[in-house]
Amino acid sequence: MLNESLIALAAAGGTAVVQAAGTEAWGSVRDGVVRIFRRRPGRSGEDDVELDLERTELVRASQDAEGNSRQASLWEARFSALLGDVDDRLRQQTEAELRQLIALVPAVADRYPVLHVHDNTYDKSPQQYGNHNHMQNHYGSDT
Repeated sequence: MLNESLIALAAAGGTAVVQAAGTEAWGSVRDGVVRIFRRRPGRSGEDDVELDLERTELVRASQDAEGNSRQASLWEARFSALLGDVDDRLRQQTEAELRQLIALVPAVADRYPVLHVHDNTYDKSPQQYGNHNHMQNHYGSDT
């Protein structure tokens, strides 16, 4: 079962694929999606991915809002299944590539900001940085 952040990532990925169709970003997003699914264990259905990408492009060109929503849901389900079916190493690699795809589509990247958190602990003063914030805690006395 996927955690909330992976579910959100899959949803953002699905939306990004649909939003990119027919734009300057489409070639890069399309190639990235094919690359992500090409590494999948077993790789059956790789041709289906390319056909689904073509279908997404056609639906997007038709400006059918309901069709676009269905396509986004289809890609969300595909990304969710992929993230749930791979080992930890491949999941991390897939997550990173999916985040890169989302970043190619500014309208989606702005709605689904990627949270980066970095932790460092030195002496008695842990620090945490993430998404343009900074937190610093001091323990003990300064004397």
